[in-house]
Amino acid sequence: MSCALASAQPVKHSHEGRFYLGVQQGPMLNIYENYFSYRENGKTWGLITYQAGLVGGYDINDIFGLRISASYAKNAGACNTRETSAHGFYPYTFSSVNVFADAMLDIHGLADMLTFFRIKLYGGLGVGHSFHMTDPNHPWQEVNDPNTVFGFRLGGIFEYNITDHIGIYGDICGEAYTDKYNGLLPSAEEQANNYAGYGGFPLDLRGLISIGILYRF
Repeated sequence: MSCALASAQPVKHSHEGRFYLGVQQGPMLNIYENYFSYRENGKTWGLITYQAGLVGGYDINDIFGLRISASYAKNAGACNTRETSAHGFYPYTFSSVNVFADAMLDIHGLADMLTFFRIKLYGGLGVGHSFHMTDPNHPWQEVNDPNTVFGFRLGGIFEYNITDHIGIYGDICGEAYTDKYNGLLPSAEEQANNYAGYGGFPLDLRGLISIGILYRF
């Protein structure tokens, strides 16, 4: 009877004190100044680009962990539309490399549900470096290149461990960078007067969805 009762208990799958490495990639939504001009010109899908990255982490215990990630992305922006005489469409693309350090919270570990499936939340601080801006052919606005800025992010992970070492996961994340990330920095006058095309919001935003695979040592 004791053996039968023991075998009926869920198997606990601990990650405590283990390192892991992973790779991930997926689509990304770009929300910078004048992103609305893509929709107004029938180019909404142009705001969807791609990104890929490497991650490395350590599970301090089954509740808390740390992670470092480095990623590369292709981004899409646009120059000022509503303050030009032609009200034209001035899109451009640029590359970026971003590095973040994240603090992880394992919801399943917090609830003592140590199964092969885990849900995790995280928040992180990092640095974004943007470069290789293409020419938007705007009549007067300049796109700066390169740029290195501060960033922060929040996200969630849905992880399933196929074996004790190999797992797959989905990562949903929202990132924010200081305003020069996309190469545009509206003047103090433009921001103060809330000119058309600039909401005065001081951050450049990205939304990411990634699929990844990891190896836990």
